[in-house]
Amino acid sequence: MVESMTGFGRAQAQADGYSVEAEIRSVNNRYCDVSIKLPGDFQQLESKLRTGLQQQFGRGKISVSVKLEQVSGNKANVRVNQELAAAYLHMLRDLRATTGISEEPGYNELLHFSDIFERDSFTDEQKELIEAGIEEAVQNAAKITIGMRREEGKTLATDILSRIDAIEEITTSILTLSEGRVQEAREKLQERVKSLLDDDSYDKERLELEIALLADKLDITEEIVRLNSHLSFFRDALKGKASAGRKLNFLMQEMLREINTIGSKSYNAEIAHKVVDAKEIIEIIREQIQNLV
Repeated sequence: MVESMTGFGRAQAQADGYSVEAEIRSVNNRYCDVSIKLPGDFQQLESKLRTGLQQQFGRGKISVSVKLEQVSGNKANVRVNQELAAAYLHMLRDLRATTGISEEPGYNELLHFSDIFERDSFTDEQKELIEAGIEEAVQNAAKITIGMRREEGKTLATDILSRIDAIEEITTSILTLSEGRVQEAREKLQERVKSLLDDDSYDKERLELEIALLADKLDITEEIVRLNSHLSFFRDALKGKASAGRKLNFLMQEMLREINTIGSKSYNAEIAHKVVDAKEIIEIIREQIQNLV
């Protein structure tokens, strides 16, 4: 199933009087880049959570934020480290004297040093329950995010398929316009030679050779066949179950190559206009598939 790299999910879990909220945002990225912000006492979970999320998401920049809030039970005992606070204040006063700052440092400046605040540590049992809550919240947020990515991917796929159909219609009309161009070129070349020589004394074998070379230059059958093959493979990849972003990008490059070759061999105003139309659609599709996993 095709999946977008853009998504968002939020989930909560309860653990021993604490509420855990996990929020995940996913945007485009060439690789799977996972960044996680956890409460200070639970940084040890980062590696485990990152490994699990990388396996689930495949590609994208995944930003995870986890918040922990006490909602019931005894409130945590928070203290101020008096010695550390005094040291910071002394440092600020020395800095004031050195730089000539007129304002006296005080309470507001000390608030910037968060390490002066200390709280009672979690018990082993509390940590175990809260860790389980964090994992549950992150996992549920990931499921919601992936669901959104798949829904957006489905919408993108529908739009892209309609554009692939449009390219196929253009290809068919180009093939129709190209029919008979070799015979037309043959007749024009023969008339041109006759008008220059005013008789039939020209080398007819050489003329036929030149016409054969011209026909090869004008023939776009192979390019049309390859282009239609790429369109078919593109549809299959877009409807498949595996991640297809990189494969689709490669196929778009090949389609553009064939379209450019058709344009260079056409020498026809109507075909040239249709080639431009096809290239515009391909460019739109290329932008769209950059958002697919």
